[in-house]
Amino acid sequence: MPLTPIVGSARLRAFQTGIETTFNTPVAATRRFPWTAVPTIDPHWTFPTGDSGTLDMAFAPYGLAQDFTVSVTGQLASNDAPTIISAGVMGGLSLVGSGTAKTLTATPQSTAQDVFDTYTGEWFDDSTDAWEFGGGVLNTFSLVYPQDLGPIALTADWRFASVSAYPDTPTPGLNVDAAPVFLYAADTDFYVNDNSGSIEVTKLSNIAYGATIAVNNNLDLKRFANGSNTRFQIANYGRGLRTVTFTLTGAKQTAWISEASKWIAAAPSERFFGIKTNSTVLASSPSTYHSLDFRFPGYWLTRAEQTIGSNTAFDLVAQNIYDVGLGYPFKMVSVSTRAAL
Repeated sequence: MPLTPIVGSARLRAFQTGIETTFNTPVAATRRFPWTAVPTIDPHWTFPTGDSGTLDMAFAPYGLAQDFTVSVTGQLASNDAPTIISAGVMGGLSLVGSGTAKTLTATPQSTAQDVFDTYTGEWFDDSTDAWEFGGGVLNTFSLVYPQDLGPIALTADWRFASVSAYPDTPTPGLNVDAAPVFLYAADTDFYVNDNSGSIEVTKLSNIAYGATIAVNNNLDLKRFANGSNTRFQIANYGRGLRTVTFTLTGAKQTAWISEASKWIAAAPSERFFGIKTNSTVLASSPSTYHSLDFRFPGYWLTRAEQTIGSNTAFDLVAQNIYDVGLGYPFKMVSVSTRAAL
């Protein structure tokens, strides 16, 4: 008799999402991602603190507000970058372009709150342990430009408002891209300039070993007493103090030591950063390539010593600010062949 394998194969795990038209109202998934996804479901069962006349707990726990998160890791492909922007930067955007190349531009506000795009998420494997989550956004994400100059490494934390279905019947028929266009650190230019008018003008040549961009939205989870049919559900998200940190590991060239001089000076110097990845793969002929561009104003805050191979190097870490001249705290632009969010 043939032996049936044990279900729950790690290779058969999948994570896929669909953008919602109404917050926390599930929709069919439309895109599967080539990422490792790990869900955390916590109903916060809590034992009462009262006495029971016993040395051991003698009554059932009660539940509190539930937390539903999915952490994802993987290499960043160009056609997946629009989801990161939509779910992790701001909503209400559209992919634009008359040809196969589509551009998504996010310039989030700082003096007002942007709308959210929310997502339904499905996580499952070949067992019946399948979850559908509703009302999802990205609370944090980071892009690591590795020292081996390979694809940008993505780490992101999804926050969902509810479990829509468990066990779920996942949306069938979706597959990851068979030939993803990965965005490489090797194809990335790093810029630091003195003013907003010259942003992405002065390139750091023969300096950048690697870098990390980390965005923390610091979301405020809003729950209300609205009756038992919605008990403990997240009803909305508030935007807290958003931070963008940028860490660059640089060789001790003159231009990099000059940046360290500005960091240690008596008065802080505002810097204007650009991180532009231009793929070698065309998004549209004859000359529009897949790309990802990240710009922001900020200040160097800390330094840390590094050793890269046989050479000493150092990290500088910057944090963004809102700059009135630029009109934004950061800007993120994706060019891909993604037809829809």
